[in-house]
Amino acid sequence: MDARRALSFGSAAAQYDAARPSYPPDAVRWAVGDATRVLDLGAGTGKLTRVVLDLGLDAVAVEPDDAMRALIPAESHDGTAEAIPLADESVDAVVVGQAFHWFNPTRAIPEMLRVLRPGGRIGLFWNLYDDGVDWVASLCDLCEAEARVTLAKEAGTPPFDGSAWGTSEPEVRQVPHEQPMNRELLATQLRSTSKFILMAEPAREALVARVLAVAPGDEFVLPHVCQVWRATKP
Repeated sequence: MDARRALSFGSAAAQYDAARPSYPPDAVRWAVGDATRVLDLGAGTGKLTRVVLDLGLDAVAVEPDDAMRALIPAESHDGTAEAIPLADESVDAVVVGQAFHWFNPTRAIPEMLRVLRPGGRIGLFWNLYDDGVDWVASLCDLCEAEARVTLAKEAGTPPFDGSAWGTSEPEVRQVPHEQPMNRELLATQLRSTSKFILMAEPAREALVARVLAVAPGDEFVLPHVCQVWRATKP
């Protein structure tokens, strides 16, 4: 894990919240099953928390960055995946949006299982650019984007081994969805990513300009695929 990238987002918390895509409600419901109390772990600004709340569920969030945590619209705690500040068996599901790859799994997975009740669910979400669309493929190429559908399909392996941790084997769904977009919002989205945040400003803005040149107009939709994995604690 690149700690510098993992801890870079707070400096762009408002941009992150305004420009990052949400998560499809159907994908969240599939992941959490019949849960009523859901932990959003590594919650950022609460993009996934909001979907949990919109489904009528009770949400609690854990996020280490003060600037991001301030935007979460639910009960929230300062903490990390490796040291979750919740009681044993206190939630029915643990969901992680766009953050599991920043965790230390050998410490985080036992913590996730500790706070989960028996029969509880782990749901891991990644929004991927749908680079089956030509202009999105050009965007990904220019940005050297890691979160793109073709790369995820090439990897194709579960995020963790269920048998090693005593859970069911993770199963996956790919859920297409679209984000309403315009050129200004796309620029904001790019500037909210860890790679762009850490670039020197002249290089960053030059790259933003090159990406905007491939956008299909002033108002458009940005196609994503939400890759969601779920596993169950016995």
